[in-house]
Amino acid sequence: MKKILLVLTLFLSCYFIYSFTNDKKISYLTIGDSLSKGTSEYGTSSKGYSEQLKEYLSNNQKLKDYNKTFTSNDYRVLDIIKILSYNEKKDNYSLNRLIKEADIITISLGMNEIYNKLEKKDQNIYSYIDTLINDYAKIFDYINKFHHQQVFVLGYYNVTENSNDIFEYANYKLKKECLNRKFIYIDLSKQLSKNPMYFSKKGTFIPNFEGYEKISQIIVEKMQNN
Repeated sequence: MKKILLVLTLFLSCYFIYSFTNDKKISYLTIGDSLSKGTSEYGTSSKGYSEQLKEYLSNNQKLKDYNKTFTSNDYRVLDIIKILSYNEKKDNYSLNRLIKEADIITISLGMNEIYNKLEKKDQNIYSYIDTLINDYAKIFDYINKFHHQQVFVLGYYNVTENSNDIFEYANYKLKKECLNRKFIYIDLSKQLSKNPMYFSKKGTFIPNFEGYEKISQIIVEKMQNN
């Protein structure tokens, strides 16, 4: 009888230690466009910022699970809104459920839209950005329904020869929405804008490996200080 009680006690002790440790670990979800997906400047798969952040969490024994299912080179803000509105599944995953269960979220959206608009030389770019960020805020509102340890939102950076005022305006609007929800805005403009160190191919905003590494470093610094 004593042996049975001893074995049972040891089993329960191990179970509770495992449960406590496992509960401390982090479910990490990344959402968004080519930056979150980790696409290289040549259109191939690369070790993007989210993969490097996953590696950082794993090396520090903090990672429970990681999901990047809802990332795509072509994702726009409206695509994610549609997925959430209709609870559309991808590879048997529900983004609604993933958001609910995530401890840490990183999200990058809107860069494709801004650069596409600039290429068309649209005169109504500021009104377009207003609408873009207002739509983006709808995604923030959904995320904000649930408790998360940290939500990181990537800002915009400029790789063109001009248009600084446009990117400053977009970042101002985006940062304001982040602050309203206590999300962590990631300012990439100071480090990445027009910095040849982080871009190997002209005509694209997709960074090289060093650029992705810099993005992950900025997020880790924010993670440690918040």
